[in-house]
Amino acid sequence: MCTNNHYNVLVSEYAKRHFIKSFEKKYKSVWNKTFETITHILSHIVVFSRTKKVDIIHNCDTWYIAKCEFNIEWTKISTHVSWNRIIVYVEKSTLEVHILLLYAKTDIWGHQETTWW
Repeated sequence: MCTNNHYNVLVSEYAKRHFIKSFEKKYKSVWNKTFETITHILSHIVVFSRTKKVDIIHNCDTWYIAKCEFNIEWTKISTHVSWNRIIVYVEKSTLEVHILLLYAKTDIWGHQETTWW
């Protein structure tokens, strides 16, 4: 697959209502820039999937599900330590990335992140 392809980033209504809304509220002044960066990273998911910031969870022929790390703009906390994550569904045939979940460590109930999904 060519790595020059730009993926279209789509956000699920569930992610908007339950997770992004709380990030917008908590990080008022920097959220727009943070989400711009997230969109840029996800639109180049093929390139970023070669880094430690993207972990492919399940892979099929034309699609995969991945967990990505991100940090809030202008903070000095690394993406890994910030514990902010995005679960995405990537459709290779249509060049689309769907944001399913966007969450922080404090959003997880219990001790098992994977079970919580």
